[in-house]
Amino acid sequence: MRWAASARRCSSCAGSPTAPAFLARDNGLSASTAYRYLHEGLTVLASGAPDLATALKRAKAAGLTHLNLDGTVVRTDRVAAPGPNGADLWWSGKHKHHGGNVQVISTPDGWPIWVSPVRPGREHDTTCARHHGLIDALNRIAAELNMPTLVDLG
Repeated sequence: MRWAASARRCSSCAGSPTAPAFLARDNGLSASTAYRYLHEGLTVLASGAPDLATALKRAKAAGLTHLNLDGTVVRTDRVAAPGPNGADLWWSGKHKHHGGNVQVISTPDGWPIWVSPVRPGREHDTTCARHHGLIDALNRIAAELNMPTLVDLG
C-alpha cells in the first residue's frame, strides 16, 4: 500500500514518468512488475469491500439517520470507446475530459460506505445509479427502515 500512497505524492513530480514506473525504477523493478503489484494490491482491497445490501444493513445497524449519494467522474487519459451513435462513451461533456462515473454512498459525515463499479463518464449520475440498482435499494431502505438518502441533481 506504500506504493499507492507514494504514487499519489510522486505523480505531481515535474517531468517524472508515471508514478508506478517512477517507484519501480527507485526500487529496482520493471514497470510491468510494478503495475502487476499495484493491481494485485487493489484486487485484494476490493475483495474486502461490502456489497450494496451489506453496506446498507451496516448503515442502519450503526444508527445512521440518513445516507448521502453522490457521483463523480474520475479523470482518465487512455480510455475511449465509441457508443451506439459513434460518440465516445468515456467523454464527459459536463467535465470536458475523459473519465469514468463512480457512485458513492456515504455516511452523514461523508465517510464512504459503498462505491460502485465504474461506468462510462458520458452517463448521468441518475443513469449510473439506476444501472447499479441504487434507486430501488435506497427507496426501499427509506420506506422500510426510515433512513432517507440525500442526493444532488447530478
